[in-house]
Amino acid sequence: MAADMFVCKSRILIEYLGKFLLLERQFGDKTMFILPGGKVEPFDETQSEVVRKLSGNGEECNGDDVLLNAIRREVYEELKINLPPIIDYFCSSFFVNTQKEQVIDVVFYAKLTERPEIIVDGAEVKSFAWMDQKEILDSKQVHDWLKKNLKIFDKIY
Repeated sequence: MAADMFVCKSRILIEYLGKFLLLERQFGDKTMFILPGGKVEPFDETQSEVVRKLSGNGEECNGDDVLLNAIRREVYEELKINLPPIIDYFCSSFFVNTQKEQVIDVVFYAKLTERPEIIVDGAEVKSFAWMDQKEILDSKQVHDWLKKNLKIFDKIY
């Protein structure tokens, strides 16, 4: 990968009744809880169809918004849930991952009014958990960047 190339990831902080949805994933010998989401892929008709289905009424949700389309697709692939039509931008960061790729990580926020039925994709996700802020901040299995950003959450929402 060229030095000026970036990997772009789209993630989401999903809240329901004061708890946040985290996915349990294995990274080598470590088990970590992370936000749902993943890598932004080149947009094609298959993804367009997924995004249309996720809008609830068969129409494109923010059809030209690559990051929102990516998060809708990723959450559906990982958990089989549809996100609400309105999703807020939360924060972004830059880091170099363990594969030495430069990553731009964009995080969105959605507050759910109903608890979704979640079906995890066992290939990528071991399981999931709903955690409140204290549980997340106290967990040794949650990365420091998420803890840092969650500390400013109340100031924004």
